[in-house]
Amino acid sequence: MGVCFGHQIMAEAFGGKVIKSPKGWGIGLHRYDVREGRPWMDAAPSLAVPASHQDQVVELPPGARVVAANDFTPFGMLAYGDQPAISVQLHPEFEPAYAKALIENRRGTRYTDAEADAALATYEAPDDRLRLGSWIQDFLRQATLRAD
Repeated sequence: MGVCFGHQIMAEAFGGKVIKSPKGWGIGLHRYDVREGRPWMDAAPSLAVPASHQDQVVELPPGARVVAANDFTPFGMLAYGDQPAISVQLHPEFEPAYAKALIENRRGTRYTDAEADAALATYEAPDDRLRLGSWIQDFLRQATLRAD
């Protein structure tokens, strides 16, 4: 299971490609559309979870499937078909208060005021961190059962 940098490292290790995105920073609450449901997921059509990344996967590793994504991050959540592994660019571990404080801390150094303000405004919407966390738990539980 990889999160953010772990997602990127796994994609590179399994044959994909990661670069500093020409789209700039992905910050704020990002909504990913579910592209391919998995047995460890519920039927939600999308999920909104904090993002904070400048690099991202731009080439899909062989055997990987896109589980969820958006236009900004087309390879946002991957499942690796030839092994029990998943990864996600999002940060389900970020509480909204932490995510907002991180944005404020980086205001003027990594993000412009306009970028920071736009990202902070996204936190007015509810997030799905707990949903994604339950998906990860169910994935790990099922992977453990298969390994026994």
